[in-house]
Formats: sequence, structure tokens, C-alpha cells
Amino acid sequence: MNRWSGRLAIAAVLLLPQPPGAADWPGYEKLTREQVVAALAEASASTPADFYSKNLSGLDLSGIDFKGANLTAAVLNRSNLTGANLSRCNLTVSFAEGANLTNADLRGAMMFSMQLQGANLKGANLSGARLIGDLRKANLEGSVLTKMDGAADMKNQSMGLMRANIVSANLRGADLSGSDFSRADFSFSDLSGANLAGTRLSGAEFSGTDLRGANLAGADLSGAKLIDTDFTGANLAGADFTAAVLRSVRGLAQDQPAGDERVLRVCQDPNNLPFSNRAGEGFENKIAELLARELGWTLEYTWFPQRMGFIRNTLRGRDPGSNRFKCDLVIGVPVGFELASTTKPYYRSTYALVYVKGKGLDGVTAPEGLLDLEPAKLKSLKLGVVGQTPPADWLLRHRLFDQVVPYQLQSGDPERYPGEIVEKDLVAGKIDVAFVWGPIAGYFAKNAASAKLAVVPFQPSPEIHFDFRIAMGVRFGEREWKDRIERLVEANRGRIQAILAVYGVPLLDDEGRIMAVPAQ
Repeated sequence: MNRWSGRLAIAAVLLLPQPPGAADWPGYEKLTREQVVAALAEASASTPADFYSKNLSGLDLSGIDFKGANLTAAVLNRSNLTGANLSRCNLTVSFAEGANLTNADLRGAMMFSMQLQGANLKGANLSGARLIGDLRKANLEGSVLTKMDGAADMKNQSMGLMRANIVSANLRGADLSGSDFSRADFSFSDLSGANLAGTRLSGAEFSGTDLRGANLAGADLSGAKLIDTDFTGANLAGADFTAAVLRSVRGLAQDQPAGDERVLRVCQDPNNLPFSNRAGEGFENKIAELLARELGWTLEYTWFPQRMGFIRNTLRGRDPGSNRFKCDLVIGVPVGFELASTTKPYYRSTYALVYVKGKGLDGVTAPEGLLDLEPAKLKSLKLGVVGQTPPADWLLRHRLFDQVVPYQLQSGDPERYPGEIVEKDLVAGKIDVAFVWGPIAGYFAKNAASAKLAVVPFQPSPEIHFDFRIAMGVRFGEREWKDRIERLVEANRGRIQAILAVYGVPLLDDEGRIMAVPAQ
């Protein structure tokens, strides 16, 4: 706790201006209630009252309509503003520490760098307000904070990152739906039962925060820090946890596969050999079957083309009838994949080049051998490569890009599949060399019927990242499910490697060397 307390104290000093220490606020003209009422009586919508740097602390201002007054740098500490109308008021760098703002109307108010430590805003309406202030230990129970702009000021950081400091606040049952609180700090606050549907919380901090029973449907929590946070009973339908940090969280595991269902639901592409297809012919199908057998569960698939929106429509999508997640496991994702929590890797492979034997390229046993060909022969080659992949960078570096036949990384046609570059175009002679991901190269070279193909893997390189470790993906926060899958994979590692070997997948060991794994 000392580490957190120290950090928060430092943040309070750096992020927000501190109020004067003297009790009488020297230099701030002290007003009475009567003076405030008189000034507001003369005000109008076109000429609002000006209380700039005025001291209104300790006054009973309950129920007063401030008519959009200018309260910039005003002092309202410990004032009674119960039911006051402060809508559209400018409260920039004002002080309202310990003030009573119960049921106050603050709609559309400008509350930039406002000090509200310990203030009571129970039932207040802050809809549409702009708030970057200090609300430490403030009471916002049942308040309305909809469609607010509480995002950090990323343009003006001369005093450090200016963000909403809502540490140790009471927001039980508050409505924050549709607001933007990106990078705000909600650490140690009580948000139980709060409505955060559709709220932008990217980069926000929730250390020690109580979110039990909160509605986070469709909330953006990408990049958020969620440490020792309780989500028990929360609605997380469609919430985005991309790149979020989750440690010691509770309640997220409620959506993991229930043991009594005994169903392994796998997210899969219906037409993506050698990885998967509806007929169950891919190696990821075989691995899924192995895991299901080991669990003693039934295997079910949710099919969706592995294109844009794959995770959204599978792992993070919900069945409209039961509201359960459509599937719970992606068999193959790169380690560090941003849209899912990845397990420990279960294989490592690399990109490779593939050519048809007997056409003058048989001496190429390493990718660099291509560069040693006779200049005329090298110049004549048509080189098929998928854009934005490591081999494309290699070809560009070696000035061979003008010979490239480009292929798309993702096709909008669900009937197309990545292996066509080898299975169809290379075999038919439309290209002379194909540069593809190793599992694709190995499988289609092994299964080519009308030609003999050679596969030449790229060795790991410090200049270009050819090799990748592949893991399985689960939803963020499902620690117990992830641990179970990791134990299952580790117990069956040899059998999984044997499946990969059957499909001709080039496998690298920890040192980056090609492994010889017997196929079974």
C-alpha cells in the first residue's frame, strides 16, 4: 500500500495546482451570500455574473441559479451548493473542496483543473461537462456523468499529464455512460453498480477499484491498468480489453467455459488450410480434437473467416440467445497478439521460399543462394510474395522488388485461402518462387501432386524478423482458463509437435535451428 500511496501523492502534486495554504485566502475578495445574490440579480444570459478569483467559501448558496456565471479560480470550499444550478458555468481552476453539491446541476459546466477533494456530489448531474479535476474522496453516489469529457489533456502537458483524478471516490450507482474518461485515475474508487456502458476508458487506471455489478457493456478499456480490481457480476458484453494490463483481477473468470457444460468451443476459419477447414482437415483442427479428448469434452466450432473482425465476431462475440461467448479458444495466434491474452507458445516457425524442382533452382538450399544465381537467371524469375510480410522486406533490401508478383495479406473473398500462391500459382508456373509463412510452405509442398516442390526456410535474423512463436488465445482476464490450457498443452507437447510434423510445418528450437520431429 505504501508504494501506491506514495505514487498517488506525487501525482497529486504534479498533475493539479494546489490551493493556497492560508485560511483566509489572501488576495481573494470575500463575498457574502447577499452580494452573490445581488450580482446574479443583475446578470443575464448575455452578460453573466463574474466571480473570477472571488472567495465564496463557507456560504449557503443552496438552490441558487448561477445563470452560467464565470467562477474561474473562485473559492467554494465547504460551501453549501445543494440543488444549485451551475450548468454552463466556467469553474476552471476553481476550488470546491468539501463543498456540498448534492443534486446540483452541473450540466455542460467547464470544470478544467477543478479541485473537488472530499466534495459531496451525490445525485448531481454533470452530463456533458468538461472535467479534468481532483475528485479524491468525493461522493458521487447516484450522480449523472453521462456524455462527459473527462479525457486527459494530451495537448497541454507543460505541468505534466492533466487528467481526472478520481481516486478513492464513491461512484456507487453513478451513470457515466457514453462519457470519455480516457487516462483518468479511478484507483481505489467504488464503482459498484455504476453504468459505464459505452464509456471510453482507454489508458485509465483502476488499481484496487470496485466494479462489482457495474455495466461495462461496450466500454473501451484498451490499454487500461486493472490491478486488484473486482469485476464480480459486472456486464462485460462487448467490452474492449485490448492491450489492457490485468493483474489480480476478480470476476472476469465468470465467463470462461463452465466445467459442467463439458464443451470446448473453438474459434476457427472455415477455409484456411493447412490451419483449419469445416471438414476438420487442418492441423489446428487436429490439435483442437486432441485437447477436447484430453478434457473429455465435446468439441464445437464457431466459424468465421480469419480476416478483419475475426476476434470481434468469435472470441469476443456473444450468442444472442444465451448471451454466452460464442467460443473460448483460438488455437493459433502470435505471442503478444493484442486482441487476446496469449498462452505460452507451443511452436515456433519461420517464413520460407518454395520453388518447383528441376527448373534450375535446385542448388538453392538457403535463401541467400537465390542471390548467387547467374544474373540473367535471377532477373528472369517471377517472385510471388504477400505484401507487408518479412520476405517482402528481404526482397526490397536485395533490390528484387521489381520482379515481385504481389499477393494480398487478406482477401475479401471467403473462398480464397493463403495457400493458393503455392498450390495453384507456383505449380502452374505463374510464379517461379513463392515466399510464404512456413506452415503454408511445408503443407502444400508436401501435398503437391503434379510437381515436386522444395521448401527453403529463412533462418532467424537480427535485421528482419522471419520467425514467430505461436500460442493459443483466450479472453483477457480469464486466468484460470488460460492456466488450464497451458497445462494441457504442456502435457501434450510431444503429440502436438507430431501433428505439426505430419503437416510439414518447419519447426525451430529455442536456438532457432530446424527441428527434426517424427510424424505420428
